[in-house]
Amino acid sequence: MTPRPAGSPTASRLLDAPVDHWLTQVSQDALRDDERRRDPGGCAVRALTGDQRAAGEARRFTWSTLTYWELTPLLDDAVLVVTELLSNALRHGLARHPARDASPHPLRLGLLRRGGVVVCGVRDPGNRVPVLGTPDRLAESGRGLHLVNCLSRNWGWTVPTTAGKAVWAALPCPPPAAAGGMPGREAVR
Repeated sequence: MTPRPAGSPTASRLLDAPVDHWLTQVSQDALRDDERRRDPGGCAVRALTGDQRAAGEARRFTWSTLTYWELTPLLDDAVLVVTELLSNALRHGLARHPARDASPHPLRLGLLRRGGVVVCGVRDPGNRVPVLGTPDRLAESGRGLHLVNCLSRNWGWTVPTTAGKAVWAALPCPPPAAAGGMPGREAVR
């Protein structure tokens, strides 16, 4: 799988739009045509601080949202992807950026469920795009995007503007039988 920037002509304007609009626009790049035509199954957005509390808040938000959507088989992968996207936003999107101090909530986490896909997106004020590099075998960091790449169907980013960018990953939902219980088992009445 190859990461790709968002290809929509409106991608450069999406960060100036309200929070839910940027996530919907990101989904246009993350989803196939047949998935785009379906009504969203759910959308949840959370503003996050630019400090060490953000990762815990993001994990709890992802956990509770996917549990509410009855997608518990997707929890571990989604929480890991969100954690990696957020870590990159904290490390690279907020590094030496005025928004870190200007806004108490400079980051946004969005989850969008549509069809058989959950799109996870993190918006930050930085303009550096993510780079899938070759990690040093002995390094303590540098593998996050490789995890995102392995766990997601596809991932990418929006065109950076002066307002920042969003990095997203589309995760395939488990089949309905996996989300609702054991296949072939009747409900006890």
